[in-house]
Amino acid sequence: MNKELMEALDVLEKEKEISKETLFEAIENSLMTACKNHFGKADNVHVEINRETCDFLVYAEKEVVPTKDDVEDDCLQIALEDAQEISKRAQVGDMIHVEIKSKEFGRIATQNAKNVILQKIREEEKAALYNEYHSKEKEIITGIVQRIDEKGNVLVDIGRTQTTLKVSDQVKGETFERGDRIKLYVVSVSNKEKPGTLVRVSRTSPQLVERLFEEEVTEIKDGIVEIMGIAREAGSRTKMAVRAKAPNVDPVGACVGVNGARVKAIV
Repeated sequence: MNKELMEALDVLEKEKEISKETLFEAIENSLMTACKNHFGKADNVHVEINRETCDFLVYAEKEVVPTKDDVEDDCLQIALEDAQEISKRAQVGDMIHVEIKSKEFGRIATQNAKNVILQKIREEEKAALYNEYHSKEKEIITGIVQRIDEKGNVLVDIGRTQTTLKVSDQVKGETFERGDRIKLYVVSVSNKEKPGTLVRVSRTSPQLVERLFEEEVTEIKDGIVEIMGIAREAGSRTKMAVRAKAPNVDPVGACVGVNGARVKAIV
């Protein structure tokens, strides 16, 4: 059993959220690539990895020919006497499996195989990151301030990645310190080649206020009170129109709360 490989796959699956099956496929493809780079072709090469033990077998399927003089292509054919060293039952015309030892691969082929695996890991990690934050689009998340650059942009840790709260998306007059926990509205999530998964956040969006009221006001969360529209001058004032969907419910009173408790919490 290949314990080191199994442990490595377990770590990647847990920390990077990349399935073992995806990693097994990446390893198989990398071995195929190594064979192709080393032997010039890999059409008759097969890779098998035991999902339980992580032991792997690479073999070429070759046709048995009468003698070594009849071998026209070493990659596709094998002489009968050599075939019988592998299997005594081998006969001319049979297709026999000839194991390929990974140590036979050249240094360049091995490096290329490693690059194939690393590239697949990067692609899957990027996809997992995008899927996680795409599901939070148009929602509120909490981040921790890491630093503020010379232009006033704020670098925020939002869990598995970081994002930048630009000056244009900050409330005028707000100041931040390293370590501050702040609520952010996820405006959009893109998955461009560079710089990778990009999470755009805002503190000025009217939707931030809407989501805060949904969190704080049970009647809005339950659909008894509906937000009809929001107008906001970030850092100055916000006006919100609400209506009740049920009789005998005061929509404004529900949003304001007893002695203004709910709206104060949001402010």
